[in-house]
Amino acid sequence: MKKILLILCLFAGISFAQAQAQTDNGWEKWKQTNCYSKVTFRMKYVGKNGERHHWQVQFKNNYPEIISFNYNVTDKLQQYNITTHRKTLYANKISDITDVYTEGDDIFLLVDKLSLSPYPKNFLECDH
Repeated sequence: MKKILLILCLFAGISFAQAQAQTDNGWEKWKQTNCYSKVTFRMKYVGKNGERHHWQVQFKNNYPEIISFNYNVTDKLQQYNITTHRKTLYANKISDITDVYTEGDDIFLLVDKLSLSPYPKNFLECDH
């Protein structure tokens, strides 16, 4: 009986952790980018589309001014670059949804070359 109770508690804990990891209609919680504490992102795994995995990504600008930055979606082994783009976001705004299709089901999102302008100039250094 104790083993059954322990297994049920363990299962409930895993289910609770999964429910916390994905909130807001399947979206993960907002996370800081690898380099800038005031740029956050969240991802949502939509599912498999043929042989490719479908993801959705949103960015949030927590700076009090317009910013632009590069982002790159790559697999966890960092063997392949999947996409690199430049994004511009107004102060304290959330981006539109960006659809990403990948070969693998594990991906990283990297952000760099942030400017406090809509133009790729005067890049800020990483702040963490």
